[in-house]
Formats: sequence, structure tokens, C-alpha cells
Amino acid sequence: MRSGLGLFLLGLASLVAAKDGRGRGDDDSYYGGGGDGDASGTSSAAASSPSATGAAASDATNSTSGLTGGSKCVGSYMCISGVINGSTVQYTMQSNGKANLGWMALGFGTQMANTPMVIMWPNSDGKITLSQRKAPGEVMPTVDSSPARVASADAAASDLSGTQPKLTFTIPSDGTTKPKLIWAFGTTNPNSNAVDASLEQHIESAATTLDLSQPISSGNSTADPVSDPNAAGGSDSTPLLPFQKMIVAHALLCTIGFLILLPAGALLARYARTFTSGWFQGHWIFQFAIAAPVIISGVAVGIAAVSSAGAMHLDDDHKRWGVAIFVIYFIQCAVGAIIHWIKPTSWTVRKKRPAQNYFHAILGIIVIGLAFFQVRNGYNEEWTSVSGRPPISNAANIVWYVWVVLVPVLYLAGLAFLPKQLRQERPTPKAPSEEYSLRPSYADEPRYSDRG
Repeated sequence: MRSGLGLFLLGLASLVAAKDGRGRGDDDSYYGGGGDGDASGTSSAAASSPSATGAAASDATNSTSGLTGGSKCVGSYMCISGVINGSTVQYTMQSNGKANLGWMALGFGTQMANTPMVIMWPNSDGKITLSQRKAPGEVMPTVDSSPARVASADAAASDLSGTQPKLTFTIPSDGTTKPKLIWAFGTTNPNSNAVDASLEQHIESAATTLDLSQPISSGNSTADPVSDPNAAGGSDSTPLLPFQKMIVAHALLCTIGFLILLPAGALLARYARTFTSGWFQGHWIFQFAIAAPVIISGVAVGIAAVSSAGAMHLDDDHKRWGVAIFVIYFIQCAVGAIIHWIKPTSWTVRKKRPAQNYFHAILGIIVIGLAFFQVRNGYNEEWTSVSGRPPISNAANIVWYVWVVLVPVLYLAGLAFLPKQLRQERPTPKAPSEEYSLRPSYADEPRYSDRG
């Protein structure tokens, strides 16, 4: 009897112990104890260091049923993931190690203007700063004093070790399983734990959509999006925003005007002037009658794009050089008109080419050369910087390299006609009798027979 009672008490104690162990497991949060950020503020600096690895959080995620989420690699330098857990969403931003991590950001919208953003960066003391910000346009965002959804840094799920650091935060869910997001990656650390620290411009950014409806299982690695096979090769097909469409129109119009019509007019003048006297008409039609409306339209659309995006005018080299080239183009057109309509005596009498003719030719070459530089800077740097879209395909580089070689080669080949042109412009020698008959006579000059 006593032994039976002892076995009963032993079994009861074992049952209580087992239940207590399961109870602690059920009480543990998916987020590994929750974020250390101040949830009552709009932005916060994490109060403790992130976990050394975050593997425990990953294992907890992969073994927890009922959760949904998804991962995606965006751009060239980072991957993102999100997990819906009831009324909150945990987002992870992870560097793939291709560039030094300065800061990473996620915004909840389709464009930079007026989109609430969560920006995070590591500090030298091993802690993390989370800053919620907004921007009126394509400018540095500033701290949002009253965000609609307050985010908090999740230090336990973050990991600053290794070559692929990750930053994690939680935020109340907005009820959607396919949020529209913007993201950015910067390589320059603010070197400050202040939530309003200045940020150097990102090296890459874009808009994307993240599918958070996929069930979390052992095959998902949402806690480490870089290692999630489902995140690789993600592509974005987000429609262009109005200001982005304006940028595309600006690029096309200015490329056609400066790199097609102007070189065509210059080549026509170089080749046709030795064969027909009507070369000038074709030259000015290309250079001004057709090119000017195209170029003016392109510049106007570019200015409108900057205004539509809420960005600043003339705040970078591309914009400043664009205005300079635009002005030089019209100076070139004015010089061409002066050369055609105002003929100096050195040309009309002695057929000696005036200095403004050489200036016009050299200035034209400079305009086209600067335009080549400007177009490449536009699609290679300015597009990703101001549009927030992925880089332009390398096909643009190939076309640019072919064209930047072909145009000068064609122009230099046309210089073979220069000796013929100079011979045609040389004054025609006159016979002595013709020269004598053309000498002017003066009424007050005495006749030879009257001299004595």
C-alpha cells in the first residue's frame, strides 16, 4: 500500500513537472522576449545588445505552426522578411555581405514622399538605433513625432555578428498580408545613437511587395532571409509612379535631342557642305527646328519630375550640369545664326575664315561630348538615386559605348573632305583683263590725256 502510494505521488510530481515545462515553453514569446526599444516613443535606441546569433529565434519560428510570413531578396545588397504573429508583424532586414552595412530602412508605401519609414543602424557599443521617419519627397527623412504605428527594435532577434548582419523590429499589423514597401540600403553609418542623426544617401533603394501569406515551416528561414531559398531571385513589377514616368520621358527626349539629332545635324554639315549649297538648310533644321522642341520638352519634363517627387532642384551634379548644357546649346545656336547672317569683310572679300566659325565648331563638339557624359550619368547614377527603382539594364551601357565610339569615328571620317572644302572656299584667281575691268573709276580723277 505504501509503495503504491509512493508510486502515485511520484507520478503526480512528474506530471506537474512536465506540465510546468510545457507552460514555460508556451509563455515564451516568438520574438525571444520582445524588443528592447521604447514602444511608447516614436523612435528608440535599443537598450541591450542583440543576440550573438539569433539561431534560437530562427528555430522557434520554423517550429511554430499557425504563423505566416515570407522572405525576399531586394536589390544587390539586402534581403527582407516578415512574419505575422497575431496583431503584430516582425520584419527583418539583412545584409548579404556585398557591402558594408551603414543603415537599412523599410517604408510602408510605394514612394518616398509621405511614407512612414523604419530606419535602423548598429552602433559602436553593439546596440541598435531605431528611428521612425518621414520625408516630403526625395530628401533625407526626418523623425516622425507621431507615427500611426509605433515600431520597436527586437534586439534578441537581431544579429550584428558575421558578414551578414540583420536588424529586426516589430510593428502593429495593418491587416494586409501583401504589404507594399519601399526599402533602402546605406553604407555610411551615422556614428550616433540619436534617432535624429543625419543619414548619408543610400546606395540603393526601390519599391517592392512582400507576400506574408505563406505558412511558416521548417523549409522557411524568415528569421534569416538571406539563407531562405524562397527569397532568392525575387523580382519586382511595381508600376512606375507619375514622377518616375516623367523621369523616363525626360531621359528619352534628352537622349534623342542631344545624342541623335545634334550629331545628325553636325555630320550632315561635315559631309554635305562640299557637295551642295543647301547643306546649311538641313543643318539648322536638325540642330534647331527639330532638336530645340525635343530638348526643351525633355528639360521641362525633368524639372516637372523633380517638383512632382518633392525633391530639391539643382541639388546634385546631374541637375546642375543639365542646366549648363541646356544654356550652352542655345549659345551654340545663337553663334550659328550670327555666322550665317553676319558676314565679316575678312570672309566676304578675302575669303579668310573668321574666328567665330572655329568657335562654333569646337563648341558644338563640346556640347555633344558633355551630353554623352550627362546621359550616362543619368541612367547609371541619377536614376537609382532619385527614382528608388532598380538599376537600368546593362544593355544601356552597351548602346552608349557603341554610340560614343561611332559618332566620333563618323565625324573624323568626314574630315577627309576638309581639303576639298578649303579649295572650294579659296578665292578664284582673276585674269589681268578681268581685274582691270573691275577696277573702280572715280569722277574726280583726271584723264591721262589731260595730264601735262
